[in-house]
Amino acid sequence: MKIRSTTLRKLGWSCFGLMWIPFFTMFAGLYKLPSGSYYFNELPQLTQYSLIALSILFILTFVFFIGSVIISKISKNRLLQSGKEAPAIIKRVYETGTTVNNSYMVGFDLEVMPKNAPKFYTSTEQLISRLQIHKFEVGTTVLVAYDAKTQVATIIGELEQKLNP
Repeated sequence: MKIRSTTLRKLGWSCFGLMWIPFFTMFAGLYKLPSGSYYFNELPQLTQYSLIALSILFILTFVFFIGSVIISKISKNRLLQSGKEAPAIIKRVYETGTTVNNSYMVGFDLEVMPKNAPKFYTSTEQLISRLQIHKFEVGTTVLVAYDAKTQVATIIGELEQKLNP
């Protein structure tokens, strides 16, 4: 089973969304508790379970988000080392909702046109600097590295010409 960065990111967002349930139930358990300091075992059982669930979901959220960036980088490096190069036309650009430092994780639907093989369509996601985002518009021809077996591709550069979508 191959782990994809998009799967990890979706799992991260799911954990983040689920994290709100124990967050609210934790406060529900504390509602009628007098103010003061308490040891963990003195807290109401609902609050104890909520804190445990909240902690687990919090850790999983960041493991999945960080894991998605790492997996994306590893697969890009593999394609750069062993993949074949071909031009591709950007057919669609979409937001993934992830920002790392000052770069956006952007999704691309590509039409890859290898020289000695039939063209194929694939999707990829990459970190793109905010200053470079204008170079990756729909209709732009880019250079990709791709795996012929899995048809996974990554953008490795831009070509100067622009084609109509």
